[in-house]
Amino acid sequence: MKPFIITIAVVIIYSFTLVFTEDYRQAQRNEYRVKYACEELSASGSLFYDQEEFGEGNEVFNTEEGIKAIRDQIPNLLSVDSNLKPSSNSYWSEPIEYKVYFYDDSGICKVYKNGRKEKEFSFRYGDRHKDDWVSYDPYITDPTVVVTINAGPARFRGELFEDEIPDIIRSASHEWEERY
Repeated sequence: MKPFIITIAVVIIYSFTLVFTEDYRQAQRNEYRVKYACEELSASGSLFYDQEEFGEGNEVFNTEEGIKAIRDQIPNLLSVDSNLKPSSNSYWSEPIEYKVYFYDDSGICKVYKNGRKEKEFSFRYGDRHKDDWVSYDPYITDPTVVVTINAGPARFRGELFEDEIPDIIRSASHEWEERY
């Protein structure tokens, strides 16, 4: 009887370990997916600039077109609908939020949250980027677009950790280097 009880205990422990390991790997893959999305979106947002300002030698982003491009790409990159709510085949369980920061030669940083302008503030090149969601704070030395995505908590099947699961938040930036 003793070997039977030990075998059952080992099988249960092994099952929990297997489930947790698979959930962790899936969460890690999806965190990389959010990182990739941030990188792609920041690069896409930086492609649009004000042509008149550019003709005068200034690199000023066309934020309306940049936000439109970012908003159009998010559903494909993260399996959400146009309202940022998870689709039926999505890994995510909560609506996704994102912030976009446009730093350019105008000296004004424009901040958008979920496609809507949230605030503006002045900056100088050499200042550090500050984000409410993450501690990613690079120096802004060139025109830069920073995208931060909060995808909500990872999905773990064990209810033991339900209150302790942090949100998956990633940030990336794209800058125009060597302008002169």
